[in-house]
Amino acid sequence: MTTTHQPLAGKVALVTGSAAGMGRAYAHHLAKLGANIVIADINLESGKSWGEVEESVEAEIRAAGGNAVSVQGDLSTREAAHAAVQTAIDSFGRLDILVNNAGGAITPPDRSSLTRTPDEDTKKLMDANFYSALYLCQEAAPMITKPGGSIINIATFGVFGSRDGSYAIYVAAKAAVVSLTQSLAVELGPEGVRVNAVAPGLIRTGRVIATAKARGIGTSDQDEKVPLRRLGTPDDMVGAIEFFATDLSRYVTGELLSVDGGAHRVSAL
Repeated sequence: MTTTHQPLAGKVALVTGSAAGMGRAYAHHLAKLGANIVIADINLESGKSWGEVEESVEAEIRAAGGNAVSVQGDLSTREAAHAAVQTAIDSFGRLDILVNNAGGAITPPDRSSLTRTPDEDTKKLMDANFYSALYLCQEAAPMITKPGGSIINIATFGVFGSRDGSYAIYVAAKAAVVSLTQSLAVELGPEGVRVNAVAPGLIRTGRVIATAKARGIGTSDQDEKVPLRRLGTPDDMVGAIEFFATDLSRYVTGELLSVDGGAHRVSAL
C-alpha cells in the first residue's frame, strides 16, 4: 500500500468476517494504514457470491501493495478461533489489532421476534455473533501486543432496541458483545490493551443489496427514516475502525461508538 499516512506500519490486524462486506472494507483500510492483514472467514469465497470480489480479498490487498494471508474456518468454534490467531503469529510474528466483525442477522426475519424464534435460529445467531467474538477475544488476549494492542468488537445499532421487536436474538447477541467488551476493557486495561465496540447502522453491503427485497431491509424507502437521510456504505465505517485501531484513541477503552447516521436516536429501522 503506497500512502504517506501509515500509522499502523509493521503492525498486524486480524479481521474476522472479512471476505466480503464491512469486514472487507476494514481489511482494506487497515492495510492502507500499513498493517499486515489476516483475513478470517467461514467462507473465503463469499465476496464473489455477493459480486464484491473477483478473486479474493487477500489478492486485492496484495495487488495494492499490502501484505495479507487468509484462514478459513467456523469462528464460532474455539479451534477455528485459535487457528486464526495462530495464523497471525505464524505469518507475521505478532498480533496488534483484532476486529471481531463476523456475524450478522443471518436467520429468516419473519420468525425473528422473541417468542417466534426457533431453537436452531437462536443457536445459529448466538454462535455467529457472540461465540465467535468470545472465542477470538479469549484466544487473542494472551497473544496481543502489550501495551498498545486494540480489540474492536462490532455490535449493531439494534442494541438500543428495535421498533417492532424483530431480530430479538440477534439484538441480544450483540448486546452480549457490548457487555463482553466492557468487561474485557477492565480486565486488559492494566496491560495497556484497549477494548472498544462499534455499532453500525444498516449498511449497504453486497449481501444487503442482494437480499433487500426478500428481507425487507436496505430498501430505498428506509433512507428517509435516518436523520442523515441515507443508509450507510462500508466506506462510512472505516473511520471508526481507524480511530480505535490507532493512537487516536490511545486513552479510550470500554466504549461503544454508533456509526448509523443517527438511526438509533429515532429507532428508525
